[in-house]
Amino acid sequence: MTLTANSHKHRLSLGSAGRDRRALAGQPVSVQKSDYDTRELFSGQRQIQIHHNEETYRLSITKQGKLILTK
Repeated sequence: MTLTANSHKHRLSLGSAGRDRRALAGQPVSVQKSDYDTRELFSGQRQIQIHHNEETYRLSITKQGKLILTK
């Protein structure tokens, strides 16, 4: 599976639905960061690994500056 950053213009917000339900129920809401800059994520590297559901994905920056996610 390969995705390019330019193929989707939407930002992903992880876990926001759960926070919204807690806020509506009057429960404390823990604020978690959901917006990242690639310079922050990659820290000067061209590739990082992401672990999700017991599988490992690679997020890479291409020579053209695009992002590719591979399983």
